[in-house]
Amino acid sequence: MNILLIDDHFCAREGVACLLKQIIPQLNVFESETFDDGLVLAKQTPLNLVMLDVQLPGKDGLAGLAEMKEMFPDLCVVMFSGVDDRELVFQALRLGAMGFIVKSVSRQAFVDALRDVLAGKVYLPASAVGPQPVGGLQAVTISDVTKVSDPASLGLTPKQFEVLTWLVQGIGNKQIARHLGVGDQNVRNHLRVIYQKFGVAKRTELLVKVFEQGIVFGKPGVGN
Repeated sequence: MNILLIDDHFCAREGVACLLKQIIPQLNVFESETFDDGLVLAKQTPLNLVMLDVQLPGKDGLAGLAEMKEMFPDLCVVMFSGVDDRELVFQALRLGAMGFIVKSVSRQAFVDALRDVLAGKVYLPASAVGPQPVGGLQAVTISDVTKVSDPASLGLTPKQFEVLTWLVQGIGNKQIARHLGVGDQNVRNHLRVIYQKFGVAKRTELLVKVFEQGIVFGKPGVGN
């Protein structure tokens, strides 16, 4: 597995690289202090994940994210930043980031974030959907916020509502199918309708719209 770190601070890169190798010993970690140098590495090396600092010399991280996703649409890119800003998180999601990790997170939160994005899930700081919790940042959990439990209020069927609730929890299609006891195609059909209802084309766009509109949910299955 190959991960590329793009961060202009040597100590930050070394610290993250060391932690990554502790979590996944067989991991290959590539490092770059500028986006342009990182892009060269990305063209030369098959990558599983890019961790991209938001504030970089020359081309900033968001501009770099847009360029990297245009060149490598399927590449998993996570923004890594010392700045915790709700709108910045949403900008990154709109541009195709699979997550936004704040540098002040705990070791366990960092590990959880890494596992989520490598599993195809989207990781967000709690500040993206509500006030910052006492004691620092943590992963978003739907149980922490006000719940919506009426599928009709969103123009969805109970089953579509349940699929959406699992999706917002960061669960992938195959896992959703297992939870519902249906086939993958059935989940994809529900998602297609959900995307149409919200006027979006992909998962990250849906998350942005849901959180911006303040739509949050109870535990999966409440729509049944």
